[in-house]
Amino acid sequence: MFNAESRILKAEDQINEHEETVSKIVNDYQIQLKEDSVIRKDLERVFIASVEEFHVVERDGHHIKCLLVKLPYKSFEPYTRIRSAFVGHLERKLNCMVFVVGMRKILSKRVKTPGVKKRPISRTLTHVFNCLLDDVCLPSQIVGKQIRVHTDGTQTMKVFLDPLDKEKVEDRLDAMSEAYKKLTTRKVKFFFAKPTKFQKQLAEFKKKQQNKA
Repeated sequence: MFNAESRILKAEDQINEHEETVSKIVNDYQIQLKEDSVIRKDLERVFIASVEEFHVVERDGHHIKCLLVKLPYKSFEPYTRIRSAFVGHLERKLNCMVFVVGMRKILSKRVKTPGVKKRPISRTLTHVFNCLLDDVCLPSQIVGKQIRVHTDGTQTMKVFLDPLDKEKVEDRLDAMSEAYKKLTTRKVKFFFAKPTKFQKQLAEFKKKQQNKA
């Protein structure tokens, strides 16, 4: 039998209400699955580092609640294989948007690490922030970026997503911006790239298939 504390990588007295709730939902979901299920095997390797709540004010003024789930990096690979089922189950049970990111370590270029002559690119601030941005954008993919520098020195990044994923993430854009800001304190705006001729044809084909179904 599983318990909430066994999945959360924190001391028992430091676990908050959201972490306990998410852990219980995941444990119950794992028990429901068959023992030989592929999803269950990957789910057994998924642990939780922390869960935070944040609120988003949409463009129409409506407030919505979201959860940001952070996983240890070793749990992120098995999570990616079951992402759709994992996030979908949490959002149905919690009735809110859920964003899952992998925790990565940043090494300062000023700090010398014994046995390491050169800092790995995967440990730089830029690389880690780019990986977090990719995590937040799932299930869509980034196809372009644009950085605008304002007169006061601040920067705003425009991120262009795959236009074929518009139906999947169109209602999550504001929440994605807030989730990335909570992780990095950086502002980002999401847009959909202009579809190519091939993408337009593919989108029309998918609509025809849906209409037939």
